[in-house]
Amino acid sequence: MDFKELYKSIKAGILDLVKERFDEESSLIKNDVDLFLEQSKDKLERWVLLLNQGAITPTEFELLLQSQKDLLIIQTLEKAGVSKIKIGLFKNAAIKLIVSKAVTLIL
Repeated sequence: MDFKELYKSIKAGILDLVKERFDEESSLIKNDVDLFLEQSKDKLERWVLLLNQGAITPTEFELLLQSQKDLLIIQTLEKAGVSKIKIGLFKNAAIKLIVSKAVTLIL
């Protein structure tokens, strides 16, 4: 398992999700996404390793990621007037994307 490749894939997937959901603001949100991924990188790498070793299940992996969700502060969207509900839905979709990519790579 190559974490660097997984990390790049996750980053690209989240940025695609941003473009899909927030077309006009997508270029502005990139910095917020980069900050979240950088803040979460060490934990994500550790959790992916545990998932790969079978020490945690995909469900447990998702719960661990959910604990990081509040770090994904999309200040740009809040300033642009996007509702907290829409931002919350985006955060949940980003978590699902990370889980999907990690589980697909490992299993």
